[in-house]
Amino acid sequence: MEVRKAASELRAIWVSGNEYLQSAAPWTVFKTDPDQAAMQVRMGLNLIRLYAILSQPFIPFASAAMLQAMDAQDADWPVDVAQALQALAPGHAFTVPEVMFAKISDEDRETWAARFQGVRA
Repeated sequence: MEVRKAASELRAIWVSGNEYLQSAAPWTVFKTDPDQAAMQVRMGLNLIRLYAILSQPFIPFASAAMLQAMDAQDADWPVDVAQALQALAPGHAFTVPEVMFAKISDEDRETWAARFQGVRA
């Protein structure tokens, strides 16, 4: 198993979805084309569902919280990405969860680096 490689690929998938949402900017598109903005938001919600499934081996509790928020606890491993990105139909209900990934401050990072640096031989 190549855990580091898998984690790196998973992170790259998350980054690409974030880049999509930043470039699509549905909060801006909504002013001129509400239907297009709705499609972009729906794509974002389906990305959350997909990322939750892909992330289960790495962050099972966060994954479960994302799937619960998307009301998709019964989601299976995706066989077809195109289908996975359309799994949540227009009008699918969801809830907004609490912040799951808080920003790590420089101070926290330094504290954790010192605490978990370990001893090298």
